[in-house]
Amino acid sequence: MKRLIAAFSLIFLAMSATVLASPTNVRFAHLDKNMDGKISISEATQDKIVMKQFADLDKNDDEMISKSEFGNFKP
Repeated sequence: MKRLIAAFSLIFLAMSATVLASPTNVRFAHLDKNMDGKISISEATQDKIVMKQFADLDKNDDEMISKSEFGNFKP
């Protein structure tokens, strides 16, 4: 019985993590190669769509896209 409960708990955790990992969050994490919480221009070159929107997303003109700025990304 304990094993069954443990198995269901693991399945529930895996499903929860999948729901929380939105495509936008996954894309941000994939591009943020150095994991500093920002996407630089050199990191953004790996995604043509992000590069096209880079100037619009970079609201404070620091040549980096923060996670909050990336919230405005339109795939």
